[in-house]
Amino acid sequence: TWGAFFVMALPNAPTPAPQFAAPRDLAHELSSLIRQQFDPLLRTVDPAGSAFPIPQVARSRDLSKGDYSFMFVQYLKACGKTGPAAIERLLELSRLLNNELARGTPGFISTTEATGLYLNLRLNRGSVFRFVVPAALAMGPSFGHSHVMAGKKVVIEHTSSNPNAPLHIGNLRNSILGMHLTRLMQAVGYEVQQFFYVNDMGAQIGLTALGYSKIYHVIEPTKKIDQWIGLIYAIMNTFSELQKLGISLATMLFLLESGSVIEPPAEHADPAAVKEYFGIFEDLSNRAPVLLRALLRVCQDIPSIHRDAAELNLRYEQNEPNAVAIFRKMVNDCLSGNQQTLDIYNVRHNQWDYESELAWEGSNDRVLNFIRPSPYYVPQTATQGSFLDLTRFIRDCGFKTGKGGYMKEYPPLYILRPDGSTLYTFRDVVYSIKKVAHADLVLNIIAREQDLAQQKVNLALKLVCPAQGDRLIHMSYEIVKLTNTKMSSRRGKYLLADDLFDKLARVVRQKLLARLQQKNKPVDQQQLAKVSHEVATCAMKYALLSTSCRNKITFDLDKVTSFQDGSGVFLLYNSTRVSSLTGKYADRHAKGEFPPLCPLEAVDWAALTSDYEWEMLLEFILPFTQIVHQAAVPEYPPAPALPEYGTHKVCDHLNAMARLYSSYYKAVRVIVTDKPLPVVHAQIHYSTLIKLVLDNGLALMNIVPLEVM
Repeated sequence: TWGAFFVMALPNAPTPAPQFAAPRDLAHELSSLIRQQFDPLLRTVDPAGSAFPIPQVARSRDLSKGDYSFMFVQYLKACGKTGPAAIERLLELSRLLNNELARGTPGFISTTEATGLYLNLRLNRGSVFRFVVPAALAMGPSFGHSHVMAGKKVVIEHTSSNPNAPLHIGNLRNSILGMHLTRLMQAVGYEVQQFFYVNDMGAQIGLTALGYSKIYHVIEPTKKIDQWIGLIYAIMNTFSELQKLGISLATMLFLLESGSVIEPPAEHADPAAVKEYFGIFEDLSNRAPVLLRALLRVCQDIPSIHRDAAELNLRYEQNEPNAVAIFRKMVNDCLSGNQQTLDIYNVRHNQWDYESELAWEGSNDRVLNFIRPSPYYVPQTATQGSFLDLTRFIRDCGFKTGKGGYMKEYPPLYILRPDGSTLYTFRDVVYSIKKVAHADLVLNIIAREQDLAQQKVNLALKLVCPAQGDRLIHMSYEIVKLTNTKMSSRRGKYLLADDLFDKLARVVRQKLLARLQQKNKPVDQQQLAKVSHEVATCAMKYALLSTSCRNKITFDLDKVTSFQDGSGVFLLYNSTRVSSLTGKYADRHAKGEFPPLCPLEAVDWAALTSDYEWEMLLEFILPFTQIVHQAAVPEYPPAPALPEYGTHKVCDHLNAMARLYSSYYKAVRVIVTDKPLPVVHAQIHYSTLIKLVLDNGLALMNIVPLEVM
């Protein structure tokens, strides 16, 4: 098929789930080890309570009161203790437990303390570090991963931009969310495929294909191909609208080439529309003068661009070879330009599916024939298209309506126009049926403005495939805002992803250069360019992920490139700090100032006595696996509510950890000659674990760590 051809035409590297060493949930294991020590102790000091279940242990929310804690209210109630008597009994149990701990062999629990109805535990820090750090480092890049969803297949459809324009910042947020969610879901064991749905049918595409076919052999593109095609659409749409308003393109060409002032007619039935499109014409003439004049010359004798584009569109839908060649040339050229943009961020799809092929292969007809006998199908008339009566379907299925449910009077899902041609939302239903047939879960990453349309698709899927209806999930996301910027594809005005990246890379380069000059370091221009590129891609990815996908993003270049806090640059910088730390120690060793760094198995973990180190372990290292799981596997509420994928959670977690590590780095001054060597060695190895967590989190965002910045 043409879709298969496109996959081959663009080099496409699939992204299968990486095969890492078997991951482990060290937080869960530590809780189990604590229970293995605690439970026998409790039974020893309180044999009367042996018939009652021991409470679950959990990490303390307030480290000033304890490291882990038990909620003892139910246990004490079962023992017949409530109110002040329960509190008094827990104080006594704590005293007895501490006596046993003092007499026994040291383990993970050091002491206990009763606070109200909670029993708080203080852990033996050296024992915990000795258990966690080597185990986590041994897992390497699989630390934080799990196999909880192994055996489940997922399709993530993302990007799916119109193939007649360059990618704008909103498209890019979609792509980055899809890429990150792919890696998150792979990290918990899912087998993930990334799909791109090519919307190659419709009036916009027909207009663009007509213009592209007229101009392709006349002039060479002067811009990146997708940007050039986007301008062709804007110009052709303007020509078409001017013709609808009765404006002669031949007259516009004469006025343009004679240097005359081009003004809208003084009198017109629709003066506002004429003024608008004359303004768009003038703007496009200033921004793309050569292209606009060339298109005007080849289109001036077409009586109706709108009609010719519609006829070309119809011929394409009917799989007429000449029309297919015209459309696919334009569509694939545009998509190749889109892929150049996606390559900056290492975003790749496993499969490109063309909307047109649903009609050519007969899928649309098969689904339509299945739906027609349904009592919810209302046939088209001469003036109204056919539709599904979703109000009746919702009522008959007993789905919740009103607050927290579907609208009581639900808008119909239109399937056919009065002329019998299919509508986009229906074709989306057909495509969804194909996707859910090959996956346990299908995620459509589509902007929030499409919430109602996607809800209709989901309802239609429940009607056609009841057993598979719950497999389709719409992951809704909000727009990206920039100050004083408005976008309009029909005007050819976008906040181009390419342009924004160029601005971002320039700001990053300026900041990196200033840091080098401030430190009086030599500047390697080639290395600076390479690092600037990587840091800029990191900054963009973090900026588009760090805000919950349900919230709008206000893009601030200075904040996005900050070395201080709340940016991808800040994370990269702290990752390179550890590389710098190990490099400095190696240099000092080479000068004879320090002995070789001791191997991991020889580290004295009791030398880690800083509260910073302990807080990072309990708050960020041990919970990392659970953070990844929470982001990738949210709770699924009853429809029509949507699950909230935590695509911002890893960003939040890493930023908070990097902030704490930055304070630790400044406070402890790891490599100093007057510090005991066991402490230096333990802190260097521990910092390596911090880097591992940062790097593994960055990998989930498709960000490559750097050795130097």
